[in-house]
Amino acid sequence: MNERVVNMYGEANIDYGEMSLQAATTAINYETNILSAKGAVDTTGKAVGTPVFKQGSEMYTANQMNYNFKTKKGKISGVVTRQGEGFLHAETVKRTSDEAFYGANAHYTTCDLPHPHFYINASKIKALPGKKIFSGPFNLVFADIPTPIGFLFGYFPTPQKQRSTGSSGIIFPTFGEAREQGFYLRNGGYYLALNEYIGISLLADVYSYGSWAAHVQSTYNKRYAYQGNFSIDYSATRFPDGGSGRTDNSPIVGPSRFRRDEPRSFFIRWSHSPAARPGGKMSASVQAGTSFYNRQNYSTPSNNLSATFNSSVQYQYANPNSPVTFTASLLHNQNTLTKVHNLTLPEATFSVNRQYPFRLFSKNAAGGNFLQDISVAYNLTARNQTSNSLQSGTLPGVNLIGGEQRDTVVAFNFSNLLRNAQVGMRHSFPIAMNSIRLLKHFNLSPSLYYNATSYLKQLKYTYVESANAVRIDTLNRFSIASEYGAGASLSTRIYGMAIIKGKRLEAIRHQIQPSISYNYTPNLSTAYGQYVQLSDVVNSTTGMVPYQYLSRYNGFMNAPSGSGLQSALYFSIQNNVEAKVKAKTDTAETFEKVSLIDNFSFTGGYNFAADSFKVQPINAQFRTVLFKRLNIFTSANLDPYQVNAAGRRIDRLQINESSFRFARLTNANLNLDIDLNPDVVKSKKEAPRTNRPSLETDVNLQEQYIDFKIPWTFRINYTASYFAQANGTSQTTQSLGFDGSLNLTDKWKVTYNSGYDFLNKALTYTSLNIHRDLHCWEMSIGWIPFGVYQSYSININARSALLRDLKLSRNRSWYNR
Repeated sequence: MNERVVNMYGEANIDYGEMSLQAATTAINYETNILSAKGAVDTTGKAVGTPVFKQGSEMYTANQMNYNFKTKKGKISGVVTRQGEGFLHAETVKRTSDEAFYGANAHYTTCDLPHPHFYINASKIKALPGKKIFSGPFNLVFADIPTPIGFLFGYFPTPQKQRSTGSSGIIFPTFGEAREQGFYLRNGGYYLALNEYIGISLLADVYSYGSWAAHVQSTYNKRYAYQGNFSIDYSATRFPDGGSGRTDNSPIVGPSRFRRDEPRSFFIRWSHSPAARPGGKMSASVQAGTSFYNRQNYSTPSNNLSATFNSSVQYQYANPNSPVTFTASLLHNQNTLTKVHNLTLPEATFSVNRQYPFRLFSKNAAGGNFLQDISVAYNLTARNQTSNSLQSGTLPGVNLIGGEQRDTVVAFNFSNLLRNAQVGMRHSFPIAMNSIRLLKHFNLSPSLYYNATSYLKQLKYTYVESANAVRIDTLNRFSIASEYGAGASLSTRIYGMAIIKGKRLEAIRHQIQPSISYNYTPNLSTAYGQYVQLSDVVNSTTGMVPYQYLSRYNGFMNAPSGSGLQSALYFSIQNNVEAKVKAKTDTAETFEKVSLIDNFSFTGGYNFAADSFKVQPINAQFRTVLFKRLNIFTSANLDPYQVNAAGRRIDRLQINESSFRFARLTNANLNLDIDLNPDVVKSKKEAPRTNRPSLETDVNLQEQYIDFKIPWTFRINYTASYFAQANGTSQTTQSLGFDGSLNLTDKWKVTYNSGYDFLNKALTYTSLNIHRDLHCWEMSIGWIPFGVYQSYSININARSALLRDLKLSRNRSWYNR
C-alpha cells in the first residue's frame, strides 16, 4: 500500500480500456504508471504464462515487458508480434506514444512457427503497425544458415484487411529470356491503392530486341454493391529477321536486323458482377482485342488455343413486386482466325410476365374456370446488329447478278459496319392456358402466339432478261412482318411396377411419359414474298418458265418463315426406370430409390402440309448413371428417307424396302465419364471443389489452391461420334481423356492430365504438375513433355503474397524456347 504497487500471481488478467494483458506474473505501479509482466517456468523447465499484450487489433507475445499506460510507451524483451501477413521477432522493442516501435536484433518472417524456417535478419527495425516496416541493412537466413542475400535497407508494407492509400508500392519485375525477343523484364511497375475499394497496377515489359508492352490492371470491390476487374494490354512487338515468320529452326544469334513492319496489338478484359438485390444492376464480361495479340504475346495455352472471344455488357431492371423486366445489352463476338466481328449495339428487351386478364373481373383471383386460366404475356426485343462479314449473295436455284459464292470479310471500320447494319423490333404475344384434365389421366395444354417484327429495310427482286438472272436491291422502307399460329399438346404418365423381393432389391418401377403436340402456322410466303421469274428456261415437263416467291426479308434477323403452310404433329416418349432397394447402413426396413435409367426418349413428327418429306427425322437419347460414378450419355438421329446412288436424300421411305429397316442412322454420339475415387463424390456433396491447377506459360502454380485432403483422384472421359457422309461413306471420331491427382505424402501432391486422339493416333495435350508443401514456402514443378506447348518450370517461393517476389524460378516455356 505504501509503494502503491499491486502484484498478481498465476494467470493474471488486466483490462484497461482497449488494452488487455495476460501473464503469469504482473505488477502495476500507480506511482510511475508502469505495467510490468513476465512469464514463469514449470518444474520441467518449460515456459508458461508468457505475457500476451493486446491493444486494439495488435497483439504482442514477449518474455518480459514494461508499459506506461499513461504515455503509452513501453519496452519489451523477446517480443513476437504479427504485422499484416508477417511476424516480427525482436530481442528488445521500444514503443513510442505515436504507436511506432523500434526493435533491436530483429527477425521479420511470414512463417508462423516459434522458430521460423526463414527470416530477414536486421540489427535495427522500425514498424508502424498496420502500415509498413523499415529496416537497416539486412540479410536472409534460411534454416538458421545466414546467406549473403540482402540489401542496405528494407521496406515491407503491412496493409490491413481493407485497402488503404498506404498499400501502394513498387512491383518488382520478373526476368528471363525469350528466344525471339531477347532478354526481358516483365510485369514490373507500381501498384496504386486509390482507396479501400479500388486498386490499380501499372505494369510494363521491356525486351532487349526492342519489343515492349504496357499493362493497366485494376480490381475493385464494394461490399453488398459490386465487384470486378479491368485490364488493358498494349504491345509493340519487334522480331528479328526470320522471327515469327521463319520456316527454318536455325537459332537467332544477336539482334542484327529487325522486322519493323510488325503491327501493334492490344487486348481488353473486363469483368463486373453486381450484388444480388432487387432493382437495376449492371454486369459485364468483356474479352476483345486484335486478332493476333495472343499469338504475339506471352499468354496461357488456353488463350492461345481459343479462337473465339465473346463480350457482353448488360443492364437489367427487375423488381419482384412488378411483372415488368427491362434489359439492355451490348454484345460483341470475334473470331481470331477468320477475323470476323459480330456486334449488337444495342439489344433491348422489355417483358411483361404472364397476366390473367379475365381474372380482373372475377372475385376469385386464383381462377378456376376456362376463361380465368387464359394468360397473356408480352415480349419486346429491339436490336441493331452488324458485322464485317458479308454473306454470300446466293439463293438455292436462283441465278443472281453479282452473287458471291462464299462469305467475304471486309475491313473492320465504321463505314462497313454501318452499311451492313440491320435494325429490327420484334413484338411477341404468347397466349397460354393452364392444362385441362381430360378423362382423369390426360393433360391438354392449348396455346396461341402472335409475333410482329418491324424493319427499316426490304429486298426487291428484278429479273434481268439480258443476263437471265435476278438482281437484288435493298430499299430503305419501313414495314412490319407478322407471324401467328396455334398449337396444343396432350400428355400423360404411365406407371408399371415389377415386384421382385430379392435380398436387397424390392421392386423396379417403369415410368413412361408419352406426349403428342400439334402446331399450325399459315402460309406467309405470299404475304411477305415477291413472285419472281427465275430464268427464261422452259420447264420440259410443264412447258412453263419457272417462277418462285422470294422473301423480302431473306437473311434478316427474325425473318418470317418461308417454308409455307405448317400443319405438323409431333410425338415424344420418355422413359425412366427406378429400383427400390434396402438401405445398407440401416437395420430397420427402410428403402431408397436408385435410378437405373434417367432418360430414354424418342421424338419425331409428321408435317401434313408438306409436299414432300412429310415424316420428320427421329431423335433418340439415353442417359444413366451406373455405380453412382459412371455417367453414360448417348444420342442418335435417324432419317426415315432413302438416299440415291449420289447420296442425295429422296422422297421414299426406308420402310418401303423389302428389309425391316425403317430408318437410317445419320449421326450418333457416345460419352462416358467416370470418377473412380469415392472421396470425390463425398466432397462434391459437401462443397464445390476448386478448379484443378492449370499449367500456364511460366507454370506459376503458387497461386493455385492445392487440395491435400483427397489422397487420389482419377477421372476418365471417352467420346465417340459417327457421321454419315453425303457420298455414302461415314466418318467416326474417338477421343479419350483422363486426369487425376496423387498424394505421395501429406506434403507431396502430383496432378496430371492427358488423352489419346484415335483419329491422329497421338496423345493430346499432356501436363504433369508436382507440388510440395514447405509450410511457409512451397515448391511447384510443371512439365508439358511434348506438343506445341512443350515446356517445363520449377518454382520455389514464399507462400505469403507479401513476399511473393522472394522466389527462385527456372523455366523453359513454349514461348521462350
